[in-house]
Amino acid sequence: MDDSFYDVLAGHYDDLQLTGDTSSWGPYIYGLITDFCKIGNPDVTDLGCGTGVITNYLASKGLKVTGVDLSPDMLSIASSGDETGTVSWICADITSYEGPSCGCFISTMDTIGHITDSSALSEMFSSVAGLLEPGGVFILDATTEKHFESTMGDNVFYEDYDDFTLLWVNHYDRENRINHAELTLFELTEDDLYERYDGELTARFYPEEEITGMAEKAGLKKLAVFGDLNREEPGADDERIFFVFGK
Repeated sequence: MDDSFYDVLAGHYDDLQLTGDTSSWGPYIYGLITDFCKIGNPDVTDLGCGTGVITNYLASKGLKVTGVDLSPDMLSIASSGDETGTVSWICADITSYEGPSCGCFISTMDTIGHITDSSALSEMFSSVAGLLEPGGVFILDATTEKHFESTMGDNVFYEDYDDFTLLWVNHYDRENRINHAELTLFELTEDDLYERYDGELTARFYPEEEITGMAEKAGLKKLAVFGDLNREEPGADDERIFFVFGK
């Protein structure tokens, strides 16, 4: 997706992205940190933090958190939701992040799928591995091929709310594992007119073994792989899977 289109979507991102039980995301990630990180109360860096839903939840649990995203508008919304006033917000490219070391990195809500260049994703793993403290963890989720191939497929979707409508024309290239979507957003203005925005979104399916291979090559070890917001083995019906890597 054109990076500027993330700014267009920023005000509606949570409505579009956080389907289902949105309140479970923060506690789920916090539980993984608590159970797998060997560092007590680790500093956390959220790569691709978006509107800060998980970032701010972790801060509310007393953790020192840094949110990193390439979209200024996403960060603006994220910082406005920081009730603790303790989160550090950084506008940067997460694939070449050079911030301070910490005990935990997270990258959630399909972030890695939008890094369609596998070499750039591999570079992100290397950056994380270099900055992760011994005993620390890297927690991320990845969209499954079932989601791209069956749920999304070659379909047309729409979301209609009081203040905006989004049209989504989707195509999944099975051979190259690339999902392409053409988006049209109609946003209600103060004059009761609709302003139109057009953009494209591209995502890539990364098989479990490819993600694990990148992590291990960077010097991380696989600690656990779970299904969609659970502690079970990934199943055929899961829309996403979660990884916990350690150092």
